[in-house]
Amino acid sequence: MSGLVMISILIMIFILEWNYIALRWNSSESYREILGAGLFAADSLFITPGDPPGWERIPNITASSVNSIGLARGRNEIVNAKLDALSLLNQTNESYDMVRTKLGIQGFQIHLLITDLSNEHQLYEFGRSSALNNSVIIDRLVLLNNTIPARARVEVWR
Repeated sequence: MSGLVMISILIMIFILEWNYIALRWNSSESYREILGAGLFAADSLFITPGDPPGWERIPNITASSVNSIGLARGRNEIVNAKLDALSLLNQTNESYDMVRTKLGIQGFQIHLLITDLSNEHQLYEFGRSSALNNSVIIDRLVLLNNTIPARARVEVWR
C-alpha cells in the first residue's frame, strides 16, 4: 500500500513538472513569434520607403493602392510627410487593420510612438498601446527630415 502511495506521488510530481516545462516552452515560443513580428515591422517602417515610395501622396490610401508601408528616406531617416499620412490612417479600424496587413503583422497589434530626444516630447503616434506586460518593444534612434534626432518605439502585442 505504501509503495502504491509513493508511486502515485512520483507520478503526480512528474505530471506537475511536465506541465510547468510545457507552459514555459509555449511562453518562450510565443515571445519569439511576437519578437519576430516586431522586428519585421520596425525594419519595414524605418528602413524602407514603402511601395510605392511616394505612398503618402496618394489622396485616398487603400489596400490596393499601397503594397507596403515605410517611413524612411534612408536607413533610420524618417520623413515627416509619411508620418503625417500614417497618423491619418489611425482614424478608423479599417485603415489601422490595412496598415497592420501591409506591415505583415496581421495577427498582432501595433503601437508606434515617436518622441523628441531632447525633452521626450511626443511628436507622432500610431496604433494602440497594449498596457500589458506581454508585448515586445523595439526602440530605434531616428532622424526626422534629416535634422531632428528622435526616439522611435514600436510595440507589438497580441
